[in-house]
Amino acid sequence: MTATVVSTVIKDEVTYEEFSVRLRGPREVSGDVDMGAPGPLLGDLRPGDVVTVTLWQDYAVAVTKDGRSQETADTPLGEPQLVTAVGSALLSVGAFTAYAGGRVVTGARRYGQRGLPRLLVVHGKVAFGAMLCAVPAMIVGDLAGVPLQAVVWLALLPVVWWFVRRREIRGRGRHAAPALQDR
Repeated sequence: MTATVVSTVIKDEVTYEEFSVRLRGPREVSGDVDMGAPGPLLGDLRPGDVVTVTLWQDYAVAVTKDGRSQETADTPLGEPQLVTAVGSALLSVGAFTAYAGGRVVTGARRYGQRGLPRLLVVHGKVAFGAMLCAVPAMIVGDLAGVPLQAVVWLALLPVVWWFVRRREIRGRGRHAAPALQDR
């Protein structure tokens, strides 16, 4: 959609930044648009300039004039990576909760007498590690895209499992040694 530039605001101070353009045009594009940065286009816009505004789901995502374009702060770039990271973390928690809940329900009588098995703690640590793996995977996703992000997250899961199991085995060995010495 086309619109006319009414004014621009470029304030780049230490404590306050504002980079916006006020547009007049059809209802969908009229008003202030946060440009997020002064360039490559905002600094060259003048009142009266006619620009093309690219809309995506009622958001102005880019402003273009004479073949030069600038994305706005409403551009949804990066959101798929964040959604994938949050989904990965929630999947870890959900899978662990379903597993632990199922184990507790099926063995309630036995666990009531003996206590919860150590394996649930181990799986809880693995689930927490899987949640943490979503962060480096999201960083990779920002650079290379969501499919590679998912691959990195899935590739890190066996590493977390190995690391937690290794620490668990070492921990048992450390705690078992004093018990043997007391005999």
